[in-house]
Amino acid sequence: MKKTTLNELNEMYENAPQRTAEYEIDGKMFIVTSHFVGNKNLDKVLYDIAFRRACEETLKEMSA
Repeated sequence: MKKTTLNELNEMYENAPQRTAEYEIDGKMFIVTSHFVGNKNLDKVLYDIAFRRACEETLKEMSA
């Protein structure tokens, strides 16, 4: 199976909606460009986020 290069990915998704954000981490600025290509299963993503958050909250309460 061939790995896709960054340049190939940029070409494949150049017309996809994008969002660019800047983040500062340890005094260094990073620019992150997100391409929204519609390949995510929204139900699974939301479930995973909710499950992780519930686990974190439960563990916090148990350790308090």
